[in-house]
Amino acid sequence: MLRSAQKRIETGRAAMTRPLEGVRVLDFSEHGFVPSAAAALGDFGADVVKIERLAGDAMRRIIASGMVATKDGYDFQFELFNRNKRGIALDVEQPAGREIFEKLVRWAEVYITNQLPRVRRKLRTEPADIFALNPTIVYARGHGQGQRGPDAEAGGFDGVSYWARGGVAHVLTDADATRPTKQRPALGDGPSGMFLAGGICAGLVHVGRTGKGIVVDTSLLGSAAWTLGPDLAYTTLAGGQMPMAADEQISPLVRQYRTVDGRWVSLMMIDEARYWEQACRALGLDDLVPRFPDPASRRAGWPVIHERINAVITALDHVELEAKLRAQGCIFSFFATPMEVVADPAVVANGYLMQHPEHPDVRLAAAPVQFDDELPAARRAGPTLGQHSREVLTELGYGETEILRLLDDKVIAEP
Repeated sequence: MLRSAQKRIETGRAAMTRPLEGVRVLDFSEHGFVPSAAAALGDFGADVVKIERLAGDAMRRIIASGMVATKDGYDFQFELFNRNKRGIALDVEQPAGREIFEKLVRWAEVYITNQLPRVRRKLRTEPADIFALNPTIVYARGHGQGQRGPDAEAGGFDGVSYWARGGVAHVLTDADATRPTKQRPALGDGPSGMFLAGGICAGLVHVGRTGKGIVVDTSLLGSAAWTLGPDLAYTTLAGGQMPMAADEQISPLVRQYRTVDGRWVSLMMIDEARYWEQACRALGLDDLVPRFPDPASRRAGWPVIHERINAVITALDHVELEAKLRAQGCIFSFFATPMEVVADPAVVANGYLMQHPEHPDVRLAAAPVQFDDELPAARRAGPTLGQHSREVLTELGYGETEILRLLDDKVIAEP
């Protein structure tokens, strides 16, 4: 059983609403992928302490994709991956800093890192080093390509390890395109971080059952392979890339159409037999029902059916089309802009975006897992560099005189 869970039982505390409340997490990672896993654990209720170098997480200084990352001192990129954490700025290479680090490892139930093997060896943060300090800890690490193989020592970011090397860019780029499809910021980081967070939760169960620590690994490349599972399975089966179906090979009920006001809509009625009559009624094409009564006749008539459906949809605006499709229970969606996603009633009602505790107009994507119908919340803003150094050291038993000396010696930092 987890130490934190055992303590709650022993002290008679009532069950808490967030499943990881009281679980102690030490996050020694940078950038987006692995910190996002720790942020998810924070969303789930864990007490997350983030260690940063005195210079700060590199994410604090990154400007990529032409984006302006800050507004009025607010850095949305750092915040997205570091909300619901406390932060300590610590030089772990100084003896006094190493002592603090080791105390934090003994305090924690989960240790998270994205350090490369050579850095782990230098800083003595390999699994064996951490287990020597805390044999029941969950040691979680994220990597670009994986801990084994020829590139175990090589770094990687989602634009390389997930998007490019993982094949995602290739399958999302049209064959006749002159340039690859552009990646959106951190497209592979968020999903990969959730995979790591899930692995950590499984690791906590393992520790609870066995009393032994465990190493949890995932990588951006492995995440891409999972994402492209159907493509890769087909490739191994057929010995080549899964072909893109020609228009005449795609069901008219599983296609994209464009309305008269320029909005793209995706129909996704995969179970054609179930939705055939509904779709025809919605679009005023009742005459097609008796004309194509079974799967074989519909398959042979796909070109005709598509032409008729396209003629109807291209004459309607998106408001008219939505009303018709909804009335018959059809499965569809218009291609939404980010502004439309933010305002989507389902997104709002389900709490998929959290209000920032200090910037009420800002919405952050929440970890997309909820428990007991409780909506996630950003209880704590991402820490400024060293914001909680003094608080964390006090909890570890350091007195004011010691803390001031550590500040003077540049072992720790605070704002």
